[in-house]
Amino acid sequence: MYHEIEGQLSIEPIIFDDDELIARGHHYPYSEIESLEITSAQVFSPYGILTLRTQGKDIPIPFARSRKAKLELALREYAKLREGGGGGISPDTVQGEKTAAPSSGMDPYEELKKLKELLDLDIVTKEEFEAKKKKLLDL
Repeated sequence: MYHEIEGQLSIEPIIFDDDELIARGHHYPYSEIESLEITSAQVFSPYGILTLRTQGKDIPIPFARSRKAKLELALREYAKLREGGGGGISPDTVQGEKTAAPSSGMDPYEELKKLKELLDLDIVTKEEFEAKKKKLLDL
């Protein structure tokens, strides 16, 4: 299996190779990936986030929304590969898109940390970050 989800502007490509995911200059062996999940950035953003969970940590990987269909195809093939080849990953760990709104049970400080990561990746603006921060912290 080989899929390259092309980058756009400052977003680097995401590569699904035979035995690893390559993104943002890092190599993530499939055997160490706990889950992959497409999450939405803010509704008005042209970017989405592929969240990779490995070693108990969530790693946000930005992608251009115009490449979402190609990324979903790669995720489906990845799930089939993992199901057939073992490695502890099943298609159930590869999830579809989540809504941008935090769940009611989500810790607002954890949500704020994720939002800060989006700010650091230039996916949301400072103004968007501040507005969401106020809402999360009930200020």
